Amino acid sequence: MVKTVISGHAKIIRDCVNSAMEIFGRTLTLRTGTRTLDAFGQLSAITSSDTTFTGDLQFGLDLDQRFISTGVVEVGEAVLYLSATALTTLPIPQDQIVDGDSVWEILDQIEAPELGGDSTFYTFRCRRRISGTDN
Repeated sequence: MVKTVISGHAKIIRDCVNSAMEIFGRTLTLRTGTRTLDAFGQLSAITSSDTTFTGDLQFGLDLDQRFISTGVVEVGEAVLYLSATALTTLPIPQDQIVDGDSVWEILDQIEAPELGGDSTFYTFRCRRRISGTDN
């Protein structure tokens, strides 16, 4: 019988990933929405809240091309890298990421690598929302 030993260096590596995100990441905004239905099941209100965090949104030439070649993301989509400690609540599909004037909708989570049982970072697949200022 083989006993699995958890690496004592996992916390150090996780902390290095978090430090790299602080250095190379930029300030983004997570916009979450809550939909309220009336007694007839019709949408009656939508409220949203914004939370700023440090992350990295890669798209275009900055995107790791292996995501496209393996079919994880399509051309024109983006990948959001998020430190495991950046937010208290993880984004879910239909939440939005605001990056300057651009708004990206989260489609799904790609992966959450772990070291020693602790998540190091999360990646999400995103698609840019078309706005009235786009030509």
